[in-house]
Parts: sequence; structure tokens; C-alpha cells
Amino acid sequence: MKVFRYILFPIAIIYGSLTMFRNFLYKKNIFKSSEFDLPIICIGNLSMGGTGKTPHTEYLARLLKDEYNLAILSRGYGRKTTDYIEADENSTAIHIGDEPAQYHRKFPNIKVVVEKKRVKGVLNLLYDNPSIEAILLDDAFQHRSLRAGLNILIVDINKPFYNDLMLPMGELRELRKGKNRANIIIVSKCPHDLSLERKNEIIKDISPNKNQKIFFSFIRYGRIYNPFTNKELTGEVSNFQTLVLTGIANPNPLYQELNRREVTYSKKAYRDHYPFSEKDVATVSEIFGTFDSSKKIILTTEKDASRLLGIKGFEQLPIYCIEIEIDLIDDKEKFDNEILKYVRENKGDSKLPKGTNELST
Repeated sequence: MKVFRYILFPIAIIYGSLTMFRNFLYKKNIFKSSEFDLPIICIGNLSMGGTGKTPHTEYLARLLKDEYNLAILSRGYGRKTTDYIEADENSTAIHIGDEPAQYHRKFPNIKVVVEKKRVKGVLNLLYDNPSIEAILLDDAFQHRSLRAGLNILIVDINKPFYNDLMLPMGELRELRKGKNRANIIIVSKCPHDLSLERKNEIIKDISPNKNQKIFFSFIRYGRIYNPFTNKELTGEVSNFQTLVLTGIANPNPLYQELNRREVTYSKKAYRDHYPFSEKDVATVSEIFGTFDSSKKIILTTEKDASRLLGIKGFEQLPIYCIEIEIDLIDDKEKFDNEILKYVRENKGDSKLPKGTNELST
């Protein structure tokens, strides 16, 4: 393994140098960034995924949706389309990606749009929906052509950026010092009883600048329901023999939760954003058919459920998904106030871009 890392080292050096040079060009304003006169919050990370951006985006959506006309802009990773799309009742993960499909399903009153070029996405969004008052940018920390007013960096406590390496040796998309662009840093997937001593150790390792605020979040699991019918599971999940079906970057927190609940389960794990198809119905059914219990279910995540919906055959299986939300440790009110203050103070009347307004950006 170490030998393999040595082989990848030159590639990591080249990749790191290119990202550093690109960030330098943006810092010196050689590469232009566009700003808009309304609150834009970017939620992202330094690594390749699995830090918990999606539930944190949903947290912000719940916090803001009742007071502001809110939109979520995503790249729509994994979709089979390339154009700008505003989600509607016919949108599936194939059209808009699994995360946007999940947002639209859970927040039908929030505008959800997808566009790889984020400046173009904002321009189209505001042209079609001029009443939008605030935008959440999903996974756009490295998308420097659009300058968000508030940048939130999510850091997985189990694999923090300060212990990681550049791609392809590790999973970092850019150098560690990229964390300096964040206004708020959230350490995610923490234990509920994270000690003050451990918090201080993490803060020391992150080494925030004087203007950065650090918060700690934990996963809260909610109801278990059938994504096709919205019917909740009757009884405790521990009463069922369970096949855990996932296609996410890191299913370990779910396994840990099932272990805590003393669930008997088997795993069928696919790669992150795996595009389920009708061929997988037969594979999953075959595995599920080997279970000898009369009480058995297939359990997945909400993100995976977004990709299962619309795949013929899966609706005939007893598939359930579990809600995953986040909450803040100790400083929830302080965090909420930081977000609400930013949005309230930056809700301008004009929404024209301050920088370039070319749709090709």
C-alpha cells in the first residue's frame, strides 16, 4: 500500500500545484468571480464526499424556508442531462441527480434547480423566479466563478482534511489551506457526547483564523418509511431481518446506528451515486430471497431512495428508507442566529450580478 502511495505521489504533487495555481488566479482577480446582490450560502468540503453536505443543506433549508423565498442550486451530479433544469413533479434522479431529487421531494415549496455552471444557474433561476430571496449552493466550495456571501465547510470528524492527502493519494480536492475561504466550519458526524477536551483538540488541528467560527454537528435518525408509498414501517426495525442497500460514499454511520439498535442485517453496497437500473432489481431480489425470516425488509438511505424511484420492479419489494438529519451540539441557537443574521442583512433589492453576467460562465 505504501509503495502504491509513492507511485501516486508525483500525480498528487501535480494536481495540488494546479489547484493552488487556480486558486491563486482567483485570489488575484485574474480569474473573475461573480457576486449577486442576494444572500448565497455555499455548503461544501475539501474532500471527495461523504462528509454530510446533504443533511446540512436540508438543515439550512428547514431553517430558512418559512421566512424566505428560498432556492437550492446544485450541479446535479450523476444525472443523464446537461441543461439547466428546474425540478418539477416529473423530475427524477435521472433528470436532475439524486440529491436535488431528494431536496425536491422533501421540500416541494422550495425551488430546486440544477446547472453545472453555477453563475449561469443563478442567472437563469433569477430570470425565471425573480422573487427568490436566498440561494443555497450545494457542493460548490471549489466552484470559484461564483462568489458566495457565506461559505460553510463540512469536515468529517472521522476523516478530517488535516489528516488527509491530495488526490489521488488521498481524497482532498484541494490543498488544506483552502479551508481559509470558509466563514463557518462544521465538524460533522460527531458523537452526541463529544467532550470539550476533544472539541478543543479538533479546533487546534483545524487552526481557524480569527474570523472563522467552528461548530459541531451529529446525525439524528428519523422515521423509517416506504419511499414509494410514504407509509411508515410498522414496529421496530430490530424486529426485521434486513438487507441494507446503499450507493453512498460512506454507509458506516448507518451500519453503526443499526448495530446500536441491534438489527440483524446483511449489506449490499454499491459505489457512491450508483445509477440503479432494472438489472439490479434481480440482483437485490435474489439476495433478499435467501433470507429465511417471515419478517424482512430492504433498508436504504433517502439519497439512494431517490435513485430507486422510477426503476420498474423496486416498487414491488418491501423497500424502506431512513431519514437522516443533523443537529448542532451545544451551539444550535448561536449557529441559527449566524445564518439568519447573514440572510437578513444581505437580502438586497437588486439581484443583478456584481461581476460578469455572461451565461457561459
